[in-house]
Amino acid sequence: MDTTPSAPPAEASSNTPAEFLQHLLTQRPVDLRQTAPQGCGAGLDEFLALVTHLVDTTTHNATGVAYGIARISFEARTATQDAQRHAKEQTERIGAMGESLETFIRGIVGVQGQTEALRADSQSITLLSTRGAREAHEANAVFEQLAQTTSQNQTEIQALGKGFAQVTAVTQVIKDIAQKTSLLALNANIEAARVGEAGRGFAVVAEEIRKLAMNTQQSVQSIATFAAEVSRSLQVVTQSTQQFAAQMDNGKALATAMSANFQDIARNIEAMNSGVNKVYTQLGHEVDAVRTISGQFAALSSTVQASANQTIATSERIADEVQQSLNASQTLFEAATQFVTASKTSQVMRDLDAVCKEIEAALAQALASGALTEQALWDEQYEPVPGTKPQKFRTRFTEFIKSRIQPIEDAWLGKSEQYRFALLVDRNGYAAAHNSVFDRPLTGDYATDLAGNRSMRLFNDPVGLAAAQNTNPYLLQVYARDTGEIMQELSRPVSVGGRHWGAVRLAFI
Repeated sequence: MDTTPSAPPAEASSNTPAEFLQHLLTQRPVDLRQTAPQGCGAGLDEFLALVTHLVDTTTHNATGVAYGIARISFEARTATQDAQRHAKEQTERIGAMGESLETFIRGIVGVQGQTEALRADSQSITLLSTRGAREAHEANAVFEQLAQTTSQNQTEIQALGKGFAQVTAVTQVIKDIAQKTSLLALNANIEAARVGEAGRGFAVVAEEIRKLAMNTQQSVQSIATFAAEVSRSLQVVTQSTQQFAAQMDNGKALATAMSANFQDIARNIEAMNSGVNKVYTQLGHEVDAVRTISGQFAALSSTVQASANQTIATSERIADEVQQSLNASQTLFEAATQFVTASKTSQVMRDLDAVCKEIEAALAQALASGALTEQALWDEQYEPVPGTKPQKFRTRFTEFIKSRIQPIEDAWLGKSEQYRFALLVDRNGYAAAHNSVFDRPLTGDYATDLAGNRSMRLFNDPVGLAAAQNTNPYLLQVYARDTGEIMQELSRPVSVGGRHWGAVRLAFI
């Protein structure tokens, strides 16, 4: 590969200044390194020097301005992105705070509702407690009346027991009398039998008296048995009455205690209800206050969003105007590429022409030799390489570019210290093999691999696609890479078999 600067063309064979200028203007690009033929006068050489100076100055200033504008554009767009991010974060924070306030309001309203329910329940409990105290008091009166009635019944039962005891005593007396009467009747019957016929009538009477006495004795025995049973029943009733009286006393004490407890409950519930009413009222005030704050936050969020949108719109407008200025400076540079001088920029153009021709020749030779097929060269099936970030892709021409074209890229990159990369991309911005310095082994660290391994990537951003799809002789772009570095780049189309295949991108400072 020849890397020596191309020499200026020989002196033109034109004899007059007009012929020389006509010959000069028919060239594309116009080579201003030529000297006017002898006899045209020193004025023509001075004119050529002046035009050369104008072109070089324009090119130099255009690239300088483009570099500065690109820096401003990058910073403006970065500032816009930061503003958008900050505005979004701020809006989200305010929105989250507003949602928190709404949640808080809903919580307070819920507590307020529960407080209202508690107030209603406490009122119900107060009513129930009051009624319970009243019913307990009424029960106490009933227990008191039952106790009095039980005491009276107990007295009457005791009196009845005493009466039955007297009946038992009288029955015993009657039983004794009947026994004695029966004995007397028996003796009278014996005496009447001893008298004989005269005492027969007396014997009959005596026998009847004895029978009556025996019947009386039997009746008295029955009465005594019944009286004993009644006496035992009265004793049981007396014991039950005493137990019932004791239970009535306990019930009375319990009813008294219940009445007191219900009254205490009613007083406590009333006090709690008073506190609940205060809390309910206070919660209502808090809800109104928080709703006011929430409304202020909503207004603040709208203000912040509107301000952020205005700032973003202004930043985007400035960025667009800066981009238009950048495009204008790039157009000015591209106009200057119509001239060839001895300047550094012209040297970049000549090197770009040379590397494009060398790569086009290598691709044509590969197709002719069968080292690469048409189908493989024009492959657009970009298969993602798993586990790569940034994402890498593989095509059927990837290995060929890496083995045959990467050495050409590296050779031209090393030609000048002002070059930053020399890269072949297809028409979709796919770079099968970057320069070796940017084709280091993957580490798995995103930041390291982003800058250290840029091969097998699709650079289909606006800058990348503009270079890949450009069909004009040259395209100058000044931009910020995804690494943040400001780069100026000259690209030229690459054709294979008369078809536009992609471009060579040559970045320089």
